[in-house]
Amino acid sequence: MSQDQAAGLRQWADAQRLKQARTTDDAFVPLDAEPVSAAPRQPEWSPVAQMLEPTRQAPQKPLFIIGVTGHGVQAVSRVKSRLEQWSEIGRSWAGSPDDWDIHLVNAGAPDLARLSAQHTRWALWINSDAQAFSQMYRVLREARENGGPQRLLALHEPHLPRQGLLNNLRDAAAYYLATDLLLLAR
Repeated sequence: MSQDQAAGLRQWADAQRLKQARTTDDAFVPLDAEPVSAAPRQPEWSPVAQMLEPTRQAPQKPLFIIGVTGHGVQAVSRVKSRLEQWSEIGRSWAGSPDDWDIHLVNAGAPDLARLSAQHTRWALWINSDAQAFSQMYRVLREARENGGPQRLLALHEPHLPRQGLLNNLRDAAAYYLATDLLLLAR
């Protein structure tokens, strides 16, 4: 089929769709409106156009995190660094840090309940300093009081042992707050 025939067929199909839309819709469509194609026109193939076409990435997975100290790019960078460390030790779910759309959320945020209802991927950032248990428990309690998520991934350094901080925090969250804190097996 030649270029002219294909263009003619596209125009005819567009006109038919516009005509059908006028008879089935009560909406006003001006008579001089350009026919609208349902599918965008594909440009002719050329090696230059193919090289210039932006690469399409898979949509990012949203991950909402509570308990992160700091704000902005630096805090998101720390989270992505942690995800990258987990990926390097064989956690295939972590994928590339760029696969994630990271959202830092304050446990006292007024829209926490709405966000919790709309999104399923939540994590608790766990520090590994001497005050970590009391700080993280306080964050979890505040999140629950504000309608936050009932299930969160424990986002921590890969080498942090389960004994002590992680197990105690998981047990306290389950017993006192009815919150599941998911710890990854080593």
